[in-house]
Amino acid sequence: MTTYRIKRKGQEALLEVQGHSDYDIYGKDIVCASISTALIFTANLIEKLNLGYNIMDLVCEEGYFRLQIKTSDLTANAVFENLEYTLEEISKQYPKNLKFIN
Repeated sequence: MTTYRIKRKGQEALLEVQGHSDYDIYGKDIVCASISTALIFTANLIEKLNLGYNIMDLVCEEGYFRLQIKTSDLTANAVFENLEYTLEEISKQYPKNLKFIN
C-alpha cells in the first residue's frame, strides 16, 4: 500500500508519499501509475515554474516522494494543493491501495 501524509506548520507545508500500491503486477499497476504520474507531473511543474529551493524542497526517488513548501508563495501553494487534491481523489477510488495517514 502507498501512504501519504501532510503536515502544516505556519507558512510551511510538507507532503510525503511512500510505498507501492500493490494493485497489480509491475507494469500493469494502474494505481501506481496514477500516483507516479501525479508526483512526476508536480516535480516537473516545480522545475518548469522555476520555484527553486528557496521556496520548495523536493525529493523524488523510487518509492518515496517529499514536497516541502518553505514560504507562503501563492504559486507554490497552488501546486501543493493540486497534488493534495489529486492524491485525495485517487485514494477515494482505491482506498486499499492509497491511504492518508496522520
